[in-house]
Amino acid sequence: MNASSDPVSLALIGCGGIAQTHLEAIGRVPQVRLAAVCDTRADLAAAAAGKYGVPAVSSVDAILKDKEIRAILVCVPPAHHFDLMKKAVAAGKSVLCEKPFTLSVKEAETIRALSAAAGTLVMMASKFRFVQDVIEARKFIQSGTIGDLILSEVIFCSVVNMEGRWNSDARVAGGGVLIDNGSHAVDVIRYVVGPIRSVYAQAGKRTQNVRVEDTARLHFETDGGVIGMVDLSWSLYKHTPNYVNLFGTKGTVEVGWAQSLIWDAGEKTSRVFGNGYKKLDAFVNQIRHFADCIQKKTDPILGIEDAVESVRVIETAYRSISEKKWLKVRG
Repeated sequence: MNASSDPVSLALIGCGGIAQTHLEAIGRVPQVRLAAVCDTRADLAAAAAGKYGVPAVSSVDAILKDKEIRAILVCVPPAHHFDLMKKAVAAGKSVLCEKPFTLSVKEAETIRALSAAAGTLVMMASKFRFVQDVIEARKFIQSGTIGDLILSEVIFCSVVNMEGRWNSDARVAGGGVLIDNGSHAVDVIRYVVGPIRSVYAQAGKRTQNVRVEDTARLHFETDGGVIGMVDLSWSLYKHTPNYVNLFGTKGTVEVGWAQSLIWDAGEKTSRVFGNGYKKLDAFVNQIRHFADCIQKKTDPILGIEDAVESVRVIETAYRSISEKKWLKVRG
């Protein structure tokens, strides 16, 4: 691996809500240089360009033809991810793409094949892999600190009005809360607990005026035999300080929004091991890691196969809702 210390010149495509945190994070990583921003809405592009002192480019093709730009950060709505990544890979650009990676396994596998053939780095953005408390929780599981892991759960539930937003338009987003927040949840499970073997998903009672599921529950079993569930909603709160709970034979790990705890079942004691979810820190860590991978200082902790499997689990979950039964994720 021949490492490089040259700053990574990066263009951001899509200047909506999630892009604002990415832009702030980029400004805190010296090894990345924001070269340009692009959006179909000229006002959004102009605002981002003015704030960060870079050109607002109206054409994606112009960005892809710019040989000085080494990487693309994709923050457009999901329906456009596939075509944009195809073009970026063909242009020899490294890609960091917001979740959901693609809207189908077929699309994800195509990107995997194209990136392999081109030798181009393609990563899915998954901020929770870069949250320090989640990283520590994974270490506890791998070291056997809480014994054999038996049960696990992820909870992403809040009240957000999704009416009129692209996230609730299946043609643009690919579905509802299951593909939106579920993509994060699935990757957390795969990262901390292990590959998911089978799923059973349910769509909850719809309470918002949207045509997609606004509440969903995903039951799962991992390759290692751990069982668990994911609760997702735009329409309700679950009164819990934690978003990841891991239950083992010797204790429990609770990853929380404000702090994280590990409980020792033998000693009947608990201790704090983390200070909660820090969104900007996670984005900074993510963009720094992406740059490290481009500069060949390290290998991706979230490879293209992780992106494909995330899409595969979500696609299988939607089939499970339709068929009302447990389904194997692979084979």
